[in-house]
Amino acid sequence: MDRLISVFQTLTSRDLVDILAVSLVFYAILMLLRESRSFTALRGLVALLVFGVLVWVFARVGGLVATTRLLQESMTLIVIVFVILFQNELKKSLTDFGQASVFRLFLQPERFEPEEIIKAVVRMSERRIGALIAIERRDSLRPYIEVGTALDAAVSAELLRTVFALQTPLHDGAVIIRNNRIAAAGCLLPLSENPKLPKDLGTRHRAALGLTEETDAVAIVCSEETGIISLAHDGVLERNETAESLRQKLKKLLQYDLDDED
Repeated sequence: MDRLISVFQTLTSRDLVDILAVSLVFYAILMLLRESRSFTALRGLVALLVFGVLVWVFARVGGLVATTRLLQESMTLIVIVFVILFQNELKKSLTDFGQASVFRLFLQPERFEPEEIIKAVVRMSERRIGALIAIERRDSLRPYIEVGTALDAAVSAELLRTVFALQTPLHDGAVIIRNNRIAAAGCLLPLSENPKLPKDLGTRHRAALGLTEETDAVAIVCSEETGIISLAHDGVLERNETAESLRQKLKKLLQYDLDDED
């Protein structure tokens, strides 16, 4: 015990700062990967690492030179194994981190063009084709994207109409648009449990409201029964939208500069 105490007494302020820096790095990695499906495996790896550090401390206190040296040399191997095991999760997490709003302050945001969405929705409204389109804003929709079918395609009216055609396997789910691209289709969204909603609202409307109650996303719904176009945002559903009203509201909600129009 005396030897253990003496080890900690030899720690300098620089050592404490070093330990704090390493702890912050691991905390940042945990936060980046907290939405990952491999988060459980990551926790197991962290637990193993903590165990290894404890063994190293006691080995150093006990004067076990070989064990101490072995654990020190294995740190490089642990880093390599970590990168190999979590390369996909790290790539996705770093991409999300790079898209954070703090970085958007220094970058010119990509101009959002709603015309292809409006053309598709208006055409589907005329033909009474049900549709649900969600557009990501600041809050990440990654959990909902991951359960859908990845597309990563340019936004086009033809593709949206194809996805929601009755004979396609994805028409019952939602399309999620992220960074001006169709990220995924066939996505499942949370249903609103608001008891004051009209009884005639179907699953698509409740899903649009549910998503906008939990995130700041914008959702567009086309009713299969009536052809009515609705817009959901901030937990509010606005019905009977026209092409022009939908255009103006989308531009405002998505921070589109109306003064740029000719």
